[in-house]
Amino acid sequence: MIARLAINIPAISGIFDYEVPPELVSQIQAGCLVVAPFGNQTVQGIVIELTDSASIQNPKAIIDLLDPAPVLTPPQIALAIRLADSTLNPLAAIVGLMIPTGLSQQADVLYQTVDGRPQTIQDGPSSTVHRRLLKLLQERGPLRGRQIDSHFAKVDWRKTANMLVKKGVLATRNLLPPPRVRPKYIRVAQLSVKPEAAEAEMDSLGSTKQTLARRQAALRFLIQQPDAINLSWVYAETGCNLADLQELEERGLMKFLETTWGN
Repeated sequence: MIARLAINIPAISGIFDYEVPPELVSQIQAGCLVVAPFGNQTVQGIVIELTDSASIQNPKAIIDLLDPAPVLTPPQIALAIRLADSTLNPLAAIVGLMIPTGLSQQADVLYQTVDGRPQTIQDGPSSTVHRRLLKLLQERGPLRGRQIDSHFAKVDWRKTANMLVKKGVLATRNLLPPPRVRPKYIRVAQLSVKPEAAEAEMDSLGSTKQTLARRQAALRFLIQQPDAINLSWVYAETGCNLADLQELEERGLMKFLETTWGN
């Protein structure tokens, strides 16, 4: 099986053919984020399509699948191809606009010791790093590269780790770390009295015509809302400001609340 990739280098145009390793054939699909060799680099790419034949001889093999869940849907891929053609931009640049911000930079490598392998340490410049790295992985178990970074401040431990991988002492696996998702909170307003009580206060909401008009508009707008509403809508629909709403809150006519985005 051949996978055609958009390489995650915005300046690179076109798609490139890679062989899908047998162990990944049943997992990989269009839209997946993978790791592949590109020149002298190891890069990430998005699978644009799968095919049975390559357009070149002896294509290189994909190194690893970062996540079996696609990051792009078939309609997004089709749209990206059309946009790249119509705007004369590299496909990778268009694809980069569609995937979640920072996703392709978040990939990491999981390091772990290989059971049963001899772990002799020879004296040399890297022996101290060698010992520390093995001890850390033996005590803590498999760790991501970014986790190991916190234990090796200003020390290039990756060179030693790569040497241990080549000797079969360590094993690695590319992965995406768990997402760091925080709920987004928005401020909303809601009427806190019965509509009749709010109407009774309409004439006492301000000392000037302009202030009175803004606060009346805000209060009437809130009367019409069955649920709490985003403050941005209150401002846009009535022309009131935060000070007006704070005055309504102090009078006990409305209340401020916080809710997560989308609720």
